[in-house]
Amino acid sequence: MTINDKIVKIKDAGSMSADGFLSDAEVIDGEGLLLTPGFIDSHVHVLGGGGEGGFANRTPEATIEGLTKFGVTTVVGCLGTDGIGRDMCALVAKTKGLNEQGMSAYCYTGSYQIPVRTLTDSIVKDIMMIQEIVGTGEIAISDHRSSQPTFEEFARVVADTRLGGVLSGKAGIVNVHLGDSRDA
Repeated sequence: MTINDKIVKIKDAGSMSADGFLSDAEVIDGEGLLLTPGFIDSHVHVLGGGGEGGFANRTPEATIEGLTKFGVTTVVGCLGTDGIGRDMCALVAKTKGLNEQGMSAYCYTGSYQIPVRTLTDSIVKDIMMIQEIVGTGEIAISDHRSSQPTFEEFARVVADTRLGGVLSGKAGIVNVHLGDSRDA
């Protein structure tokens, strides 16, 4: 049974009644159909990707229709290589917009480079104070497009992300892009 395009009740065939629900409830016959929970995509360039081949190479922003077409109902947005033309302010705004459209949307602070570009002045503060931010990423290591961070620089990002997660009750995820450099 759906109300306002949301599934609100699932029962065995023949045991469901619309009694007690709003008058605009719709019963959907699921015979022969498959029902699965919504999928989570934890690495989505919601502001678009690309740009490594120049400005004309940039891809468009994700849309709610494009994200849900194959069952994705939760996304975590990231900036990727281009943390200049696409920034944290735009990423958080896009994430808030997707939430307003009914998607469960979150995002990471930062982009490929260390030091991490944040919305506030720190990773910990971004995660702790901005509801949509659940971690740091997409940090590139061992990749020709990365800032070539040292182990200590990377460890500091991970530690700050964990602290932000602990203080906010969030996961404190670190999303890492691994390149194919011989240094690994």
